[in-house]
Amino acid sequence: MKILVCYPMKSLAKTYMPVYSDVLVAESAAEFSRLVQLYMPEASVIFSEMFNSPVWEWLPALKAQLPPNSPLIIVPLYRDEKMIEKVAEESGLENVYLLSAHLSQEEIRHQISLILGFMKECADIGSSKEKGLVYALLSYGASGITTFCINYPIILARQQPEKRIVVLDMNDAKPDLSRFFKLQQHQLSLFRPDFIDIQTTAKRNWSNVCKQSAHLPNLYYAHAASKWKSSELSNLISVFRMQFDYVYVDWGYCFPESETLQRLLHTVDRNLLFVRADPFSIDSAREWLYKWRERGVKCEVLLSHLDPGQPFRIGEDVSVYGVVPRISESRLMQSHQSCSVLIEEFFAPKSYISSLKEIAKAQYMDRSAVFC
Repeated sequence: MKILVCYPMKSLAKTYMPVYSDVLVAESAAEFSRLVQLYMPEASVIFSEMFNSPVWEWLPALKAQLPPNSPLIIVPLYRDEKMIEKVAEESGLENVYLLSAHLSQEEIRHQISLILGFMKECADIGSSKEKGLVYALLSYGASGITTFCINYPIILARQQPEKRIVVLDMNDAKPDLSRFFKLQQHQLSLFRPDFIDIQTTAKRNWSNVCKQSAHLPNLYYAHAASKWKSSELSNLISVFRMQFDYVYVDWGYCFPESETLQRLLHTVDRNLLFVRADPFSIDSAREWLYKWRERGVKCEVLLSHLDPGQPFRIGEDVSVYGVVPRISESRLMQSHQSCSVLIEEFFAPKSYISSLKEIAKAQYMDRSAVFC
């Protein structure tokens, strides 16, 4: 692949590029424009420090010079990152990939390799020929989704080692899962240009973009928090359904009810609303469920923070997917602060682990797991 790079030092520019690439370096913005006209590169990599004019001037002008389908990868200075993202979004620029300003040289090379397809791509798209199942996890907040996503997929991965499982943190307001697993360098939003159409999306092996569990080779995580358009979300879910057996989407708050949220609820296979086991939360959840049922969306309840022996009444016509007991706030805080997975601790909370195992068992048998 012929790559044109705009960087102030030719000798250093190639150290940022994939090893097996044909690289031509321009040491100024003017030289870059000249070489674009001469060689029409297959891909371009620019460092924002090379441009003195405002982003809203140089970025659209530069993109217009490049071949229509040629990817443009931008390595920004910290001060430029947000503005470049805004200009690219508002201008509707296609095939523009914006890296993080916090990457090391090795991480920049790795991201460029992923984007341009230099990383090994394999045809393995899951252990079964059938499409995978996608679960949307939603709540009104503080209902245990993050704790569930930290612990439950590990149990599921152990019980079904032949299945490929991925957990996507789409909680744009509070991406705690990404912080816990340090997923900052596994951002799906970096590849937003790929999600324009399903054909482009399906070409990439998304397990290479995700973070693979160190102990469970069939379990993956990715940071997917972004202001997704509904069409982008549809393509993302479609291709992950093709490449994984189970996809868990930590969406987080079920408000505001955006167009993208509506697309999510209509697209996934199962919608799970996490509800705290107190009267106010249950009443609010019941109203929310009834409202979406009228719109043709089926949602199930995963009841959390249930004390031993505590009765609950959520409505005979409401489907309860599972129940998990309360874990003390101090116990949870200790686990989250130390980035310790509860189910792997020596003194793990037995009742909580048992409830997750029952849910995993019920999922394998395709039924609900309601027990106290």
